[in-house]
Amino acid sequence: MTFVVDSEQTDSTNRDVITHDYTFVGESEHWSAVFEIEGEEVFYEEEEIRKRNEKVDAKFMLSYKGPLEEFASTKELYYEYKTPTSASGMRRQYDSPPEEKVFTNRSGSLVREDAVIEVTVEWDENTEKFTLETEK
Repeated sequence: MTFVVDSEQTDSTNRDVITHDYTFVGESEHWSAVFEIEGEEVFYEEEEIRKRNEKVDAKFMLSYKGPLEEFASTKELYYEYKTPTSASGMRRQYDSPPEEKVFTNRSGSLVREDAVIEVTVEWDENTEKFTLETEK
C-alpha cells in the first residue's frame, strides 16, 4: 500500500490519496482463485468536514485446476467468496457440457490488504472451501 499526499487543491484543501494495488491467492484440491484489487481512496475536506471517496476495480477469478474434459460432466456450479465487508457469488446450471473452466466476477468493493477471503465452491455433489491471502 502506498500513501501519497497530493498537493492538488480541491475546494481550497489538500487531498490525501491512498493507492491500493495487491493480489490475493489461494487454492484447494480442484480449484484455484486470484482476487486482484486496484484503486484509490481520496480523503479531502469540504466545508470543514473530512470526506472520503473511493474508486476500486476488484476482479475475482476462479479456475478449475483439472482438464476441461474432467469438468465437462458438471451439471451445476455454485461459488461464493466472502470478504470482511461483502460477499459475492454465482450459480450456473448446465444443460450441455461446460465450455469453460475459468469464472470471473468484478465489483467496486475495496478489500484491505490484510484481509482473508473465504471461498466456497460447490459443483454437483462436491464441495471445497479455501481461503485467499495477499500474495507475498
